[in-house]
Amino acid sequence: MSSLQRRYHGVVRFHLIFTAIILLLGTSCAEPYLGVKIPFVATWGGATIGCSSADIALSDLRFYVSEIEFTDDRGRAFALGLHDDLQWQQADLALIDLEDGEGGCDNGTREVFAYLVGSLPPGDYKGLQFTVGVPFARNHANPLMARTPLDDPAMHWHWRSGYKFLRAGIRTPSDSFWIHVGSAGCEGTVRDISGCRFPNRIAVELEDFSPGQDAIAVNLKALLAGTGLTDGVPSDCSSGPPETSCVAPFAALGIDFESGQRSGQQNVFSVRQ
Repeated sequence: MSSLQRRYHGVVRFHLIFTAIILLLGTSCAEPYLGVKIPFVATWGGATIGCSSADIALSDLRFYVSEIEFTDDRGRAFALGLHDDLQWQQADLALIDLEDGEGGCDNGTREVFAYLVGSLPPGDYKGLQFTVGVPFARNHANPLMARTPLDDPAMHWHWRSGYKFLRAGIRTPSDSFWIHVGSAGCEGTVRDISGCRFPNRIAVELEDFSPGQDAIAVNLKALLAGTGLTDGVPSDCSSGPPETSCVAPFAALGIDFESGQRSGQQNVFSVRQ
């Protein structure tokens, strides 16, 4: 082997060794992540309810969750990276579905998606915040081209050019109420929406939430307080401006019904230990 060949092979060997060292250092210095599971539970007050519960039962409970962040003891926010290989999740969006298509949920589905699954850097976390809603661009994109979980036609409002952020309902032996929450007053058409006069996005901020230990209760009793559920007359709310039946549940969700903007704190979602 000539001196030129020996020099060439020596340079190649050096670069291979150097590259291997860099890769090892990068691997050893990579920040570890924790697997996080966040369960959701449907309740009426403090009691768990489902589609086949006696007296008071679900007729629906499905909602989209996005902008999920944990806050640590120094007030810093860290986004939860959702695992996008699950049927009900994308990397930054998930569908929670707590109805099973049985009993009072005859317009529902058999699939139940009761928790979020994601990754989070290790830390001392004190709180959790998220939005019930679909990010604006995807909310008004073509639903026929959407991938799961945005491909469910039951969760899309074609006449509002966007998704239903929340579908919820309760049935009793003598009465019922259901509510659909989503952006309204949107200008334009699907794939070309310039804005919405009533965003109707639900902001949830929960203190003292411990990932891996706590769950999130969705209190339908708080949501439907003041809706006349005991008057024997079935009623509903579909986020339309003329619907006075929307005022009380929107207030429970922390939304001013007249403007569609955040107003005060919601009291429907809470920490369940």
